[in-house]
Amino acid sequence: MNILIQQVDQLPAQIQDLAVVAEKEGFHFIQRLVDEFQQGSNTFNGHGEFLLVAFDGDKLVACGGLNIQISEDGDTKQNPETQHKIGRVRRFYVLPEYRKTGLGKSLLLELEKRAKSNFSALCLSSEKDAAPFYQKQNYVFVSNHPNYNYFKYLI
Repeated sequence: MNILIQQVDQLPAQIQDLAVVAEKEGFHFIQRLVDEFQQGSNTFNGHGEFLLVAFDGDKLVACGGLNIQISEDGDTKQNPETQHKIGRVRRFYVLPEYRKTGLGKSLLLELEKRAKSNFSALCLSSEKDAAPFYQKQNYVFVSNHPNYNYFKYLI
């Protein structure tokens, strides 16, 4: 494996290959990533937002993004001094044959490292299958929040 993790401003052409594999597993969020990016509704370009991809040579093998967590009242234009400094991990996916190789951990650690300059905590919503992975990365299960089920302080 020769893995390169990088930030992108545009979706790589191979993203559709990732979406096909994810769909076969029953995960629709990579196709949602593609659709939202094309529609312009989520291009990971807000303050502190970004999209990371991982390549093994020329093959796209993983992705993960960070958005601003919208407050419960839906206000994303709050005063920066009073705004909740929470980022939301989004569209995090690793091809099945690259799982349990350390790639997911490396991608998440890179995402967290880049997030620290703008956010004091991260949240995410995860399926039960991925719960052990996030728990090993010190994300805490949150049972009663309407918008996410895992949370981690970065400080």
